[in-house]
This record gives sequence, structure tokens and C-alpha cells, in this order.
Amino acid sequence: MLITKNNSGEVVGWRETYVSKDESVDVSVHGTVSTITTRDRNTGKVDVKTFFGKPLLPSDISGSKK
Repeated sequence: MLITKNNSGEVVGWRETYVSKDESVDVSVHGTVSTITTRDRNTGKVDVKTFFGKPLLPSDISGSKK
């Protein structure tokens, strides 16, 4: 996980990449904008979803139950 900080040292975002045999998923969160990019490693097809509002947490996409 890469953490993005501003000049004051406050965390303003993060980026994480998940890779499996069939696909790779890149999650980028900066402020209140979250982008999830999914790439099918077999076909090369790319799907991008962008969310505005409450930032995603790593636990929101890791499959953990709340």
C-alpha cells in the first residue's frame, strides 16, 4: 500500500494493487474521490469505476464482513 501525505504530513490518500491469476485490481483513494480499475489479464478488458463522497477504506474492498 502506498500512502499519500500532504506537506504537513497528514494522510490524504492511498493506493493499493491486488493481483490474481485472472485479473488485477487497482484501488486509488485521494480525498473524497475513489477509483477502482479492474483489468482482465486474459482479454485485456479494463473497467474503471469512480466514486465521489465518503472515501473507501481498505476493508471496504477486501471482502471483510461488517
